[in-house]
Amino acid sequence: MPEHTGDGDKMKKIMMLAAIAMLTAGCDKSPAAAQNASVKTEEVKPKAQADKLTEKEIQDLESLEKSPSEETAATAGYYLSNLEVTPVQEIREFIAKGWDEWETLNRQEAEKESQETSDQGDASMEYRIEVKNQVFAPNNVVETAYLHLISLSDSITLDKVIVNRGNCRADYRDGANPILYGKSMRFFLNCDPRNVREVVAVLKDGREIVMSAP
Repeated sequence: MPEHTGDGDKMKKIMMLAAIAMLTAGCDKSPAAAQNASVKTEEVKPKAQADKLTEKEIQDLESLEKSPSEETAATAGYYLSNLEVTPVQEIREFIAKGWDEWETLNRQEAEKESQETSDQGDASMEYRIEVKNQVFAPNNVVETAYLHLISLSDSITLDKVIVNRGNCRADYRDGANPILYGKSMRFFLNCDPRNVREVVAVLKDGREIVMSAP
């Protein structure tokens, strides 16, 4: 009988040790599992944020809808109408490309204006009036007057011509624009050529060349 009692005590001790070991192992795993869950949550959050356009990006799309490029403006309008079904990365690539394109267009326009101003330099012109008589039967003579604008600079880009402060209309007839040195543009005068007192050549860059009657 004493031998059986000793064996029973040993079995109880073994079972208690096994239970303690299992509890300890369970406690060790819980912090690790919690840590892994925390890491996974942190990894998901940035991804969710990256898949949504910012307020500034939407404003950029609205600005690109006014782009001087018709194609870019139309594409921006399409994306604004389909934000929910269009991949965010695709829209972001379009925004970057659209701004680069717009900056290039602005730079080219500025260079063009600068070149035109440089080409014209200190613009100088003179004018002369040519009068022709045309005879129509029977014995009907019609006087036709032409205004010639002559360039005294290497190149002058004309926008319009004003005669007698707008009181005499001058209609374009022929001549290349820009006007090279020594070349001229011809206009038909709708007034008495003897009354011409002032001719103003308005250039493309806004400058004015005022010419008085000789």
